[in-house]
Amino acid sequence: MQLQKQAMIDLYSIIKMNNSLIENKIDVAVLDKYAAIIGEKPSNGARSPELWNKVFKESDLNYKMVPMDVSENKLKSLLNSLNNDERFLGGAITAPYKEVVADWLGKNISEEAKEIGAVNCLFRNSENQLFGTNTDGEASLKSFNDNFGSINDKNIMILGVGGAGKAVAAYFAKSAKSTILVSRSLSGKNYSKKIGAIWKSWEDINDYLFNVDVLLNCTSIGFQSQESKSPLNQDQISSLSQSSIIFDIIYQPLETRLLLMAKNNNIQTLNGLKMNLEQAVLAYKYAINTNLTLDQVYKIMSKV
Repeated sequence: MQLQKQAMIDLYSIIKMNNSLIENKIDVAVLDKYAAIIGEKPSNGARSPELWNKVFKESDLNYKMVPMDVSENKLKSLLNSLNNDERFLGGAITAPYKEVVADWLGKNISEEAKEIGAVNCLFRNSENQLFGTNTDGEASLKSFNDNFGSINDKNIMILGVGGAGKAVAAYFAKSAKSTILVSRSLSGKNYSKKIGAIWKSWEDINDYLFNVDVLLNCTSIGFQSQESKSPLNQDQISSLSQSSIIFDIIYQPLETRLLLMAKNNNIQTLNGLKMNLEQAVLAYKYAINTNLTLDQVYKIMSKV
């Protein structure tokens, strides 16, 4: 009885700590276990909780995924708190913390995520410690291939080399005919060398757009506070071939300003909705001890 009482005290102190570290309100007290999507503002409509919670419900599990809005100065304290809470299963990392969390994890990171330098997925390893990997790249390439086929003969341009951009670039660069990464920071230049891609600054992209077969937006331009903006202007979109494809990994809104302008130019488009679903399926399988196959998880999440 004394041990049970102490366990309850520990549980509520962890919950209280978490609620003091995050900016939105959550309640996980009645759950057997829980997962989270951690970012600056995932409570503003992140889709992962809906996807994961659909599977939890159909599996009759008293589990839930919750959004955790956290400021950067409290992020590491939150991660330490979650690592110490055995009911925390893991979950998703979203913008802008994918690289920061990779750094916090240290050695507890997959080789793939180590190469990318960013994580979007947390789960418990065999030592019951939080461990990170990255499912963005695999999900983005599968999403594209399912819609448009192979990129083997394609010239690719990727806008933005943050956490998501690095993951996407790592996968696309392996298969594409050529890959150009566009960023304003020298970290993008260094990463391009690492994966055998070409780096260009934003000021130079006009010279290369005419030769691009697939353009991917991996920036946050077009999302939330930047929803009215586009990473490319109308003249730049007009310089793309009408046989090209624009893939914006943003899924809220479903049609960003970039995609709307592309459609007006009769350019094929793809948003990030299917990519988001694919990465959630992969992440769920990492974090949850389940007999469900990937296909079964995908089928359930597709109902959302």
